[in-house]
Amino acid sequence: MRILTLLTIICLSLTLNISFAQNPKQMQKHKKTAKKKTKAYKEKLEYTPTRADKDEDGVEDYSDHCPDTPKGMAVTPFGCPIDRDFDGTVDTLDACVDVPGPKENKGCPWPDTDKDGIIDKDDACPQVYGLKEFKGCPDKDGDGIIDSKDKCPDVFGIVKFEGCPDSDNDGLADSEDKCPDMWGKIENKGCPDIKEEEKQAIKAAFDNLLFETGKAIIKESSYTSLNALAKVMNNNTNTMLRIEGHTDNVGADDMNQELSDARAHSVEQYLIGRGVNSSRISAQGYGETRPVATNTTEDGRRKNRRVEFILNY
Repeated sequence: MRILTLLTIICLSLTLNISFAQNPKQMQKHKKTAKKKTKAYKEKLEYTPTRADKDEDGVEDYSDHCPDTPKGMAVTPFGCPIDRDFDGTVDTLDACVDVPGPKENKGCPWPDTDKDGIIDKDDACPQVYGLKEFKGCPDKDGDGIIDSKDKCPDVFGIVKFEGCPDSDNDGLADSEDKCPDMWGKIENKGCPDIKEEEKQAIKAAFDNLLFETGKAIIKESSYTSLNALAKVMNNNTNTMLRIEGHTDNVGADDMNQELSDARAHSVEQYLIGRGVNSSRISAQGYGETRPVATNTTEDGRRKNRRVEFILNY
């Protein structure tokens, strides 16, 4: 079947050629028609580009991928602005042309001034090395409390006391504890109670304290109990002693005031002489203004003539 078809085509071709050969005008007309068809076909296949360059960047519009590039901007062969570091910010607007960075920072990478791994724009403390959990702020003592909220930023502490320690675990921060290395009571400002025998020594000093009549001179019989009081003070260095002088109402008010004040200071000087630090003692006289008994009897007046010792922390 195929052989017969091929023979038929050959025969027709020979017949046409013979026919054209016998009629030269017809042959010429056929050649012109074929030439026109060939030319028209080629025109369909080929595209003659325009020479227009709308953005005047030197790249013709037909091959310009960025035909609206601002005038004067350097471009690639495809007509787009040059972006050497491929960060999306063209070189003419990029402050760091060789290092990629965000547009918000003019094409530069965000700085990390304190080198803590947190860029400055996200760092709450950009000038100080810090931790991520605190947005770049420090916790120098590592107690989990940011330094800006830590009352003791250089010492490991606890949240309860805003970053300050309680070394003796007595419920008082060391900064408020008069005895920070020794467990004590809150009412004693963190110090332990003084021993019972020491309390008795204070009472004995009160009971046995005598002065020369109408004077601020301490009688020698009182020295032993005052020495014991000095020992109590030196054994409890976190305690403070307040000495208060009082009189009865016999005599002029101003004289009684002067006498009570002189006697309180006399005891103060005696204790200082026995090694008690003067910063731990205060003395003041109140004259006849604070009686503890009636001044109408001798016994009452005797009770009012006194020097009291008040121990605190």
